[in-house]
Amino acid sequence: MAGTRHPGRRAYLMLAAGVMFVLAAALGKQVAFAGVGVAFLAIGASFLRKPKQGGDGDASD
Repeated sequence: MAGTRHPGRRAYLMLAAGVMFVLAAALGKQVAFAGVGVAFLAIGASFLRKPKQGGDGDASD
C-alpha cells in the first residue's frame, strides 16, 4: 500500500495551516501572518477545486 495517496489530505492540511496563520495574526496582532495565512488558504482551495490530473505523475502515461 505504499502507492496509496489521499489527494484531498494535502488540501485540507493547507487550509488548516491557513486558518492557524490567520488565527496567529489575530491573536498576536502580526499583520504578516495574515498574509501568509491567506496565501495558504488560497493554495488549499485551489488544491480542492482542481483534482490532480495524469495519475501518478509518471511521464510514460
